[in-house]
Amino acid sequence: MAQAPLNGLRLYGVAAFDSALHEPLAEGTTAVHFRSIAGVVAPAKYSRMALDDKEIADYTRVLEEVQANTSVLPAPPGTVFKSRDGLARWLELHYFTLTQAINSVEGHGQARLTITKTPGVDAADATAGEVKESSKQLLATASQSMRVLRGQATATVSLPVPEDETRVVAQASFLVDLEKWTMFADLVHKEDARHANLDFHLSGPWPPYDFVRMQFGG
Repeated sequence: MAQAPLNGLRLYGVAAFDSALHEPLAEGTTAVHFRSIAGVVAPAKYSRMALDDKEIADYTRVLEEVQANTSVLPAPPGTVFKSRDGLARWLELHYFTLTQAINSVEGHGQARLTITKTPGVDAADATAGEVKESSKQLLATASQSMRVLRGQATATVSLPVPEDETRVVAQASFLVDLEKWTMFADLVHKEDARHANLDFHLSGPWPPYDFVRMQFGG
């Protein structure tokens, strides 16, 4: 008979911990504290987690709720620890690195920007060569706008464009000071207005998903 999975803890992220904050940092969670940081967790089976739409929606909901209260470093979706003691040891072992990372994202939110071709840019009767040349020109224009926006962000991560995606020209995430969010959004709007052949799609502020890489190897 197969052995039932042990009870564990799903780790959503590591947050700055202030004893003045009221728990929970997000509905349905508790916290495992170590000094000035805390792992935001919920009960879970200690086994591989199926990352379906429901699980991803729960993951993003929790992190957005935590971000509304304090700075947070998102853990990879589906991260499960075997026990509270195991998580506490991991927090202690990586305390210096985690506190540095939390300090670097404090007061910031992630902006995600997708630049697409304006519908109708590629004429129906255009040759393959003409479409390719047009795409090169649009990419160069989008890159110029990205450089402008990068100057107003603390950090930038370029995101790959799927090969089968024909409308998307470029994608990137920006780490933006929340006090300057409106200024950044206005700049995106101006770049959008400047380029009739491109559409700029901005979303956020999000937790810093694209700026955190947690390591759990032994």
